[in-house]
Amino acid sequence: MRWLLPLSVFLAAFAASGWVTLNAIPGVIMARAMDRIAGLGEGTGDVRHAPRLREDNQTIVRASPDILYSVCIYDLADGPRRVTAPWPADGSYASVSFYDASTNNFAVTSDRDWGVSSVTIDLVAADEGGAGGADLTIASPTARGLILYRRVIDSGTDLDAADAERRDFTCARRSAR
Repeated sequence: MRWLLPLSVFLAAFAASGWVTLNAIPGVIMARAMDRIAGLGEGTGDVRHAPRLREDNQTIVRASPDILYSVCIYDLADGPRRVTAPWPADGSYASVSFYDASTNNFAVTSDRDWGVSSVTIDLVAADEGGAGGADLTIASPTARGLILYRRVIDSGTDLDAADAERRDFTCARRSAR
């Protein structure tokens, strides 16, 4: 009987630390990442275009130097987002990944999914529908998060053309219809 109280305290502490690890920490990490991203790079509106990565300018551990990155921080409290993703004209791979406020990747689409030069995506709150006019509507499980556009480059890639293409990635409040 003397061991029941210490065992109960241990199990309660174990359960609480497990809950914090799985539920609270990812949200804190994502909030810090979104704050850092908002202050980095160049871009227009909510989109930030990271410079080509080198060993001396990485802000994300182990980010690939063979990928050009652009990111959009969204807050659906401001309304739905209209995302335009350009696909590479040279046949290289590009993708758009959607992350919620707890770091969960809830949707991905890539140039391999589409037979067009760009795609328009409406990002909406979970209880909203699309307004039409978009190629794809995605519902976000949280009001805040980020959208990551990645464009693969290699030694034969025209870097100026690739950079110009990825700068056509947009993420703006969807206009009312």
